[in-house]
Amino acid sequence: MLLNTLVASLASGLVLGAFASPLSHDYAGAKTRRVVPSSHSLHERHLSHWERQWTKRSKVPDTQILPMRIGLKQSNLKEGHDKLMDLSTPGSSNYGNHMTAEEVVDFFAPHQSTTDAVTEWLVSSGIGPDRFAVSVNKQWIQFDATAAEVEELLFAEYYVWNHLSGSHDIASEGYHLPTHIRKHVDYVTPGTRLRPRNVKNKRAGNFNKPQPMITQLPGFPFPNSSTCDVYVTAECTRVQYGIPNATTAAPGNELGIYESLDVHYSRKDLDIYYSTLYPNIPNGTYPEERLIDGAIGAIEDTTEYVPIDLEAPLDFDSSSPLIYPQGLVLFQEDDEYYESTEAFNGFWNTFLDAIDGSYCNYSAFGETGDCTAEECFDPVYPDPNPGGYTGQLQCGVYKPTNVISISYGAGEYGWPDYYMKRQCNEWMKLALQGTTIVMSSGDSGVGGTTCLGDSGKIFEVDFASSCPYVLSVGSTEWDRFDNVTTPTPGKKLNEVATKRFPSGGGFSNVFGVPDYQRDAVSAYFDQVESSLGFDAYHHFVANGDFSNVTGGVYHQGGRAYPDVGAVGDRQVVYSNGSWWLVGGTSLSSPVFGAVLTLANEARIAAGKSTLGFVHPALYQHPEAFNDITVGSNPGCNSTGFPAAKGWDPVTGLGTPNFPVLLKVLLGL
Repeated sequence: MLLNTLVASLASGLVLGAFASPLSHDYAGAKTRRVVPSSHSLHERHLSHWERQWTKRSKVPDTQILPMRIGLKQSNLKEGHDKLMDLSTPGSSNYGNHMTAEEVVDFFAPHQSTTDAVTEWLVSSGIGPDRFAVSVNKQWIQFDATAAEVEELLFAEYYVWNHLSGSHDIASEGYHLPTHIRKHVDYVTPGTRLRPRNVKNKRAGNFNKPQPMITQLPGFPFPNSSTCDVYVTAECTRVQYGIPNATTAAPGNELGIYESLDVHYSRKDLDIYYSTLYPNIPNGTYPEERLIDGAIGAIEDTTEYVPIDLEAPLDFDSSSPLIYPQGLVLFQEDDEYYESTEAFNGFWNTFLDAIDGSYCNYSAFGETGDCTAEECFDPVYPDPNPGGYTGQLQCGVYKPTNVISISYGAGEYGWPDYYMKRQCNEWMKLALQGTTIVMSSGDSGVGGTTCLGDSGKIFEVDFASSCPYVLSVGSTEWDRFDNVTTPTPGKKLNEVATKRFPSGGGFSNVFGVPDYQRDAVSAYFDQVESSLGFDAYHHFVANGDFSNVTGGVYHQGGRAYPDVGAVGDRQVVYSNGSWWLVGGTSLSSPVFGAVLTLANEARIAAGKSTLGFVHPALYQHPEAFNDITVGSNPGCNSTGFPAAKGWDPVTGLGTPNFPVLLKVLLGL
C-alpha cells in the first residue's frame, strides 16, 4: 500500500524504486536552479543551526522516488478551544454535551475547499488523481514522485544530508508553493526538516521518571485517622476531605492510571495491602490491564524486577480504597525493550495513539503521527529489538476512561514546541469527548530537574502540566501544630504545602494563560509580586532557546500551574514484602483523580454527563477548596513562589472540600 511505502521510505531515508509517471518535461542532463515565479512564495526554509550536526552531500538523483506527504491546514484549531469552553463553562446551554470521537475528527478536518485547492494544484502540475490519496482523517495528501518531479513542483532542490551519528536524511534548503495554496498547507515532507534515523541508542534524558520520596518502615505501622500527620491512608483522606465511603460502581466509570518506564506492580502485594488495611476489598481485586504495544502489566516473578518500583503501588494503594467498589484501569505503555532501555525522547504519543486512533496520523504544527526526530523520538513499532513488540502500532484499540491520572512529566525546554502543541491539542480533543486528564505537577519546585539559561537561574516548567487542557495537581501534607499528646481519631489537621520536597509549579513558556484562570492568576500577583525577590520576563520562549531572555526567571503571561492540590506525602504503601511511607505529587494526582471519579459516579447516577474539562467550573468555585496559604516551592537558588490566599503556583486553588465540591459539580 502507498502508506506502507511512505513509512518504509521515510524510515530508510532513501529508497530506490520504480519511476513515477513523469511530468511532460525533459529532465535529461544537468539542471540549473530555476527562478521562482512571482506566483509562488517561500513556504519553509532550512534552519541554519541544523548545519552544526548535518553536512550537505550529494544531490538526490532525478529518478529517485520520494514518498511525499502534504499536511493540510486543519480547520477549527482556535474554534476547538472555544467549543470546549462552551461545553465546559457553567451556565452554558451546551454544558456537558460532549462530542463523539467521530464528531471530533470531522470538526478538525480541513475544509473541503482546502482539499480541493491542493488536489487541483497537483493535477494541474501533472500529478494525476490516480497517483495521490487523501488520508482517512482528511489531514494529509500523499503520493510518490521522482525527485525531478518534486523539485519542479516545489521550486526546490533536494540533497542527501549526513548526520554526525552516521545516519542520513534527504531535505531541501527551502521550498515554494503557489501563493494561493500556502494558506491551505501546513507543511510538506520530505521538506526542510532533518531527522536522524539511528537514535535508539540515545537514552531519554529530558523525561522525569517518577521518583517518589520513600521511607521503609520496620513493620506494619497500624495507621488510623488519629495518625494522619504520620501515616496517610484512604481513611485519612476521607476524614480530612470529607469523602464518604463509596457504594456504587457505574459501568465504564473506572479510574484510569497511566504507567510506563518499567514501573510495574504485584497482584500479591495488592492482596496483602487490601486484606491488611481494607478487608472489605476482596483478594483478587486488581486493575483491568489495557496493555499498549507489548507492554507488561503486573509482575509476580520479581527476580528480574527487584525491587518493584513504588510508583504503581502508590497509585493503586492511594486511589482504589477511595473509590471501591469502583475499579481501576491500568494503561501500561510500550514494550519491554523501550521500557527497560528508555531509548526514546518523546512520551505519551503511543498511549494517545492507543486511546484515539485518529491521533496515529494526526497532522498539526508540521508533524504527522509519532515523532521520528532526534529531539522527540517516539517508540517505533514493529520493534525488532530483543523483547520488542513485533505487532503493528496500536491505534484506537482502547477507550479512554472518564478520568485518567498520570504521574509523569518532563521539562518544556527539552522538547520542540511543535511536539508539545500537537500533544496538547490531543488532550483538548479528549476533553471534548468528556475525559479529564489529571497530572502531577512535579516534585522539584520551580527548578524541575535543572535550571535554565546562561545564568542557570531561569525556572523550569513541567509539561504536560503546562498544557491548559490538563488538570495539574500540586502537593500538600497534614500537620499537627497544637502539640496534643493524645491524637484524636477523625480530627481535622492543618494542611500546608509539602515540606519534604517542593511541589512543582510555575508558568509556561509555550502556552499562554487561559481565560478560565486569568483572574485568579492576576489576584495572586496583586498579593505577592512586589515581595517575590525575583523578576519576570514577558515573552514566550521558542523551542527551549533562552538566549533572548536577558532578565527575569519566569514567564509572566504563561499558563499557570498547578490548578489544584491534594495530599502528597506519607502515604502507607505495601510493596516488595515491606511497608513504606511514600510521597510525591505522584500521590496527589491519583487522589484527586479518585475525587473526580466519585463526582462522576454521582453525576452518572443523576443521569448527567461526565465532567470532562472541569477547569472552568473549579476556578469559578474557589469555595469548594481548602485554601492552602502556608508553604512555597523553592528551587534554582530562590525561595520559589509562596502560597497565598486563593490560587497560587504551589497548591493551585487548594485541596478538595468534598461535600462542597460535590454539590457544585453535581449542580452543573
